[in-house]
Amino acid sequence: MLVNKDFVVEHKLRLIWIAIIFLLIAAPIFLHLDSKPLREWDEARNAINAFEMSQTGNFLVRTYQYQADLWETKPPLLVWFQALGFKLFGYNELAVRLPAALATLILCLFIIYWTYQNFKLSSIGIIASLILVTSWGFIHEHGARTGDHDALLICFSMIALLQIFNYFERSEAKYLKRFFIFFTLAVLSKSIAGFIILPGILVYAFYKKQVLSTLSDKKFWTGLSVSLFFIFSFYIARELKESGYLFSVWHNELLPRYFNRSSQYQYNQNGFWYYYNELKNWQFSYWFPLILPSIIISVSVFQNSLKNLAIFLNIQIVLYFVIISNGSSNFWYDLFLIPLMAMVIGMSIYKVLELLYLAINTHVISKVFVVLFLFIYAFINPYEAIISKVLSNDETSAQVMYGYAFKRFEQTFPNLKSFGVYKPLGYNYPFVYYQMVFNQTKGYQIKSISDLEFIQFTGKLLLLNEQMDDLNKHQRSYKIVLKDQFYTLIEL
Repeated sequence: MLVNKDFVVEHKLRLIWIAIIFLLIAAPIFLHLDSKPLREWDEARNAINAFEMSQTGNFLVRTYQYQADLWETKPPLLVWFQALGFKLFGYNELAVRLPAALATLILCLFIIYWTYQNFKLSSIGIIASLILVTSWGFIHEHGARTGDHDALLICFSMIALLQIFNYFERSEAKYLKRFFIFFTLAVLSKSIAGFIILPGILVYAFYKKQVLSTLSDKKFWTGLSVSLFFIFSFYIARELKESGYLFSVWHNELLPRYFNRSSQYQYNQNGFWYYYNELKNWQFSYWFPLILPSIIISVSVFQNSLKNLAIFLNIQIVLYFVIISNGSSNFWYDLFLIPLMAMVIGMSIYKVLELLYLAINTHVISKVFVVLFLFIYAFINPYEAIISKVLSNDETSAQVMYGYAFKRFEQTFPNLKSFGVYKPLGYNYPFVYYQMVFNQTKGYQIKSISDLEFIQFTGKLLLLNEQMDDLNKHQRSYKIVLKDQFYTLIEL
């Protein structure tokens, strides 16, 4: 057995080593991926868009209840993938969540590949990827495991950043071309959010004194023109198809949203240190104490291109944090910081392990054993915690359980094709999605029943347990057909 300075096992055991790393990264992303019902708001709304797209074949306009959706105004790249998933896997949670999961896996594998190709140090990428998949906030809603836009945005944005870094280091046009390809995909994943990487790129270009040389490169202007052509073509085509789209984009995605001054919507405004506290307290809590030491180590001990990479990543971290902290806030806006910080911490952990490896004056096997022990010790607690999280089916929100109730009825009462649902709470996009799937693809007649309709309703009725008091106010007799911890099926 040979071990190179990258701590990678060579010769016959190399494939086993690769398989172990792959499984360690993939497990938190894919285990029980479809075990929970679709979540309220964006995930379920995206699923509705994708379902209707799969039914109508309208791949340009996202629709809600078969009308142009002017609330969910992001480009349809995610929804295209989800609609394709419906065709391949059926109308289920896996098809909705698989694009985000695959984007996360691709990002992890790309970081490993990229660090090996550029520095022959895949260990940096491996450590960074394991930090990413053991980050509580990333393996969470809006991250790697739900049908939201952010995982695609982060995957394409990170690849774009690493390509433009290569361009600054080597001045080869192929990296500029790749940057614009992935930048365009990032924008088509989540609109203006894809542009937030640009200020950091500009600052780094000034640091490298490559602004003028980049602007004088004809391939830069060609790439920029092609990228903007595809981006603006979508927005113009969408506006021409359904007028009012650009007005909604302006209010729901651009400056009125950032400054929370939209005439149509009200957004969260939580103060400048909101994301700092989110990262520190739960999203990145295990690794958060390492970020400041890692920033210092990464820019101090590395040389040449690795030092430049550390500076490049740290500039992105600082500017991205400042930009999002000055605008309206939601808990997932800062997820892009996690892979950036993971790479910086990964570089520093690698350097500590390398120095330790060189300092130990024993046989190579002993050196490897010590490094491996420390590596396992660092990751065992967060990894166990994240695996427990993804394997848990605990549910606290009864509001999202309608779909699972429908599936249970389908198995338990196969002849029950028509029933009512008592006053679905809120907008309840999960209910809308599952109702559409069952009614339009399985021959069901599931109806939402209001208080007024309830007075005359007869038949079987599904309601949440927290609604029982409201039901009893009507003083109608009923029989309980099925009782669950979240919902009850009654017969009137």
